[in-house]
Amino acid sequence: MKSVEEARHEQRSATFIGLLLFNLMLVLIQIWLCFGVVENLVDGKPAMAVPAAIGSLVCFGVNVWMYFGVVRLEKERL
Repeated sequence: MKSVEEARHEQRSATFIGLLLFNLMLVLIQIWLCFGVVENLVDGKPAMAVPAAIGSLVCFGVNVWMYFGVVRLEKERL
């Protein structure tokens, strides 16, 4: 039978893995936006640059928010 501390450790590990996977998804979205902008710029269509930059900033903001959440969880653990 697992102790409460072992169960909490497993739960934190699963949460951290979930956050990493979500972070990976956001980074892939940012890369997709970057390639889309570059492709449109090569075609002479700069109209997508501003919306893509806004979307990328939103992804970055979510990543920063998750980072500070993980730091807060680590401080609470100690």
